[in-house]
Amino acid sequence: MMTQDQAAPGILKSFVASLLISAALVAPFIVLQWINRRTFHEDFPFVLFTFMSLHSLFIVLLLTPALQRLRAERSLRALKLGHWVGLLLGVLLVYVYANVVIDQLPCFLGVPNCD
Repeated sequence: MMTQDQAAPGILKSFVASLLISAALVAPFIVLQWINRRTFHEDFPFVLFTFMSLHSLFIVLLLTPALQRLRAERSLRALKLGHWVGLLLGVLLVYVYANVVIDQLPCFLGVPNCD
């Protein structure tokens, strides 16, 4: 029987990996925003990047179990209902995330009056 102390390192390691992946998805846009918009003397859009960071974290957390199962079993039949729900929600969040990036891309690239 596994105790809570034994399960914590694996869960923590998985969560840290998810955080790193989500940070890698958002970091290029933060750099673009910082480099291309500093001459406009605007406040940094912390709300936008918090939304993007949480969104990308949820995407990674939703897709990871199904992708791990697919990697282990190599069959779509191995996926259970929960995995399919995670995949569908993950795809929906990817769609929303992509729309936010497309909408904000002129701002990231330094276009004046982009909002």
